[in-house]
Amino acid sequence: MDISEIELDHEFIKTLNLNEKQLEACLYFSSPLLILAGAGTGKTKTLMSKIAVLIRGGIPASRIIAITFTNKASQEMLNRISKLVPDAYGLWCMTFHSFGARFLRMHYNLANLSRDFVIYDEDDQKKLITSVIKELGFENQENKASIYLNIISRAKDELLDSQSYLLNARLSNNEERIKAAQIYYEYQKKLEISNAVDFGDLLLKPINILNSNKELLEYYQNYFRYILVDEYQDTNKAQYFLIKLLSSKHRNLCVVGDPDQSIYGWRGADIRNILQFESDFKDAKIIILDQNYRSTSKILDCANRVIKHNKKRKEKNLWTNNPEGEKIELIEALNELEEANIIARKIKELIKKGYTFRNIAVFYRTNAQSRNFEEAFLKNSIPYKLIGTVRFYDRKEIKDAISYLKLIINPRDMVSILRVINTPARGIGQTTIEKITNFANLKGIPLYDALLLDELPVSHGTKENIRKFVSLIEEFRKKKKNHPPHIIAKEILIKSGYWESLEEEAIKNDPEAISRLGNLNELINAIRQFEDESKKKATPPTLERYLEEISLRTSVDEMNENDNSVTLMTVHLAKGLEFDVVFLTGLEENLFPINAANSDNDELEEERRLCYVGMTRARKKLYMSWAQTRRVFGKTYPNMMSRFIIEANITGISKPQKEITFIEASPLKERKISVGRKVIHPVFGKGTVLEIIGSGEFSKIKIRFDNGAIHTFMLKYAPIEVI
Repeated sequence: MDISEIELDHEFIKTLNLNEKQLEACLYFSSPLLILAGAGTGKTKTLMSKIAVLIRGGIPASRIIAITFTNKASQEMLNRISKLVPDAYGLWCMTFHSFGARFLRMHYNLANLSRDFVIYDEDDQKKLITSVIKELGFENQENKASIYLNIISRAKDELLDSQSYLLNARLSNNEERIKAAQIYYEYQKKLEISNAVDFGDLLLKPINILNSNKELLEYYQNYFRYILVDEYQDTNKAQYFLIKLLSSKHRNLCVVGDPDQSIYGWRGADIRNILQFESDFKDAKIIILDQNYRSTSKILDCANRVIKHNKKRKEKNLWTNNPEGEKIELIEALNELEEANIIARKIKELIKKGYTFRNIAVFYRTNAQSRNFEEAFLKNSIPYKLIGTVRFYDRKEIKDAISYLKLIINPRDMVSILRVINTPARGIGQTTIEKITNFANLKGIPLYDALLLDELPVSHGTKENIRKFVSLIEEFRKKKKNHPPHIIAKEILIKSGYWESLEEEAIKNDPEAISRLGNLNELINAIRQFEDESKKKATPPTLERYLEEISLRTSVDEMNENDNSVTLMTVHLAKGLEFDVVFLTGLEENLFPINAANSDNDELEEERRLCYVGMTRARKKLYMSWAQTRRVFGKTYPNMMSRFIIEANITGISKPQKEITFIEASPLKERKISVGRKVIHPVFGKGTVLEIIGSGEFSKIKIRFDNGAIHTFMLKYAPIEVI
């Protein structure tokens, strides 16, 4: 990189209002750059400003690519950059998967696809895997589609195609791995026959194409003058390799991230990508952003104390000029029901003090925890929105409608055919579907092509029903060229009989049917909105583009931040968001951190980073809660307070508490703890040791406190002092 390429407009730069470190990062172009940006330190502002400086300095926007991790983040960045520089049109600001989709649309022939390929979402993938399992005759595996989907996704993240995975599996002589490899291999064949790709293919296929086509790789290396990547700590091997390919020639690379916020290891993210950045780029520059603009100093101090227990990190200490703020409050409940009710009461108190529902969030470690909060909020008339459960586009009626639209674009889409060929019922039952599927497999042709053949092994009446279905799809394939997408969607729902079938149920006052009709109306509205937004951007509002856009959306992308309701979500979904008030709940050993006793150090550190992310979403007020008992699968179990509460050094007691000394791994003899000894705990007060369970690293201590309560703690983390 060479700063001389860019004409710096110093007056413009002053208007960006950057602090010293942000400005340094914004103006550095001499070598690969890693911006270590702590939570709330203005990384988006810095990245956006850097792009604006590049464009203002004469670099065409279309020669810059900025990779984000959510569509929501990329859209926000585009909007903000457009306000700074009017010449931002053409900027490649998108997610990794959006880039892959655009690349494959341009080079579909090199991926053995046709231009109208479709992208399968998780539900489509599971259906395809289930059909493969049945065809392979693997008994007792049909309910394991999610497991095999995860195996296939991780393999693609590791750049292992189905043939390579099958070869490795056979060499391993591992029966289960060979079974997974066979499923992967047949699944991939069906994807190709269906002219479809999954999320893993959106990265694996472009990488394979670039690796095997030197001229094309060189073209893209020269085309992208500057490459910027947000949330670099969450990149997996495929994403890392794609960035390495594109930047290896000119090395015009800037990555932004924070190892302390790497929380997606379970889905393939590799924290080593950011920790080893200097090894990959020997002359790399590192700039640390550590001034937090989001949270109070009390929240930051608390979060810093927790994350410092991790070993795999780059040292930094967030600070702020914000007010000191209120102390972090600890909520201790008898059980999960009381936890939810206490939080509901707290929220009502906050509303009386002037807070709004939309600026309050409740985070939990697992989706199953949401039920108690939902019930407590309903009982207390607290409006809420649940993020991350059934998305709008995952609802049955919406999936059905989208399947019809996908078939109009790509009739080879096997999953969509199987979903709607008899929806609504048109006399093509399950036995018939199995016959025609087997027939297509024997012929080695796409299912849709099989439907067109006279020798289809079904009765004359069934053939007529199939003919009508095919004619319906063909009619709309011709129509789509001359009609806007919302008209196509509306008409095929009517002509297919789908709308009428729901109306008949609605007439009988079936509330579910009434709700589904409402959702289909909302789908038409969403397509109209897409058309309007496309016209504003001067891009064609085609049905193909709409289907691609929704296939790349996440539940966070669908959040409406203007709803005046409390947000309920898992901590994993909270990254990138912020709220005035955060309730971080279920902080118990084996729940948060999850399965703590069995976790290895890497898993435990990721759980700690997850806690840190949850804590640093809070702007003004943070609550941390735990329950002494929790019901799991109908049985009540006692809990130990999470080590993260102890590491945070909060007590939840209003009277002044002396500073807690963290005890990492002191042997029992050094603290002279034995059965019968009197001890003191900073939260529960004085008590007597009843039992010492186990020894060494995982020893536990059971104490009866003077108030009658009995608690068990992991001795390694318990801030217990002998009296």
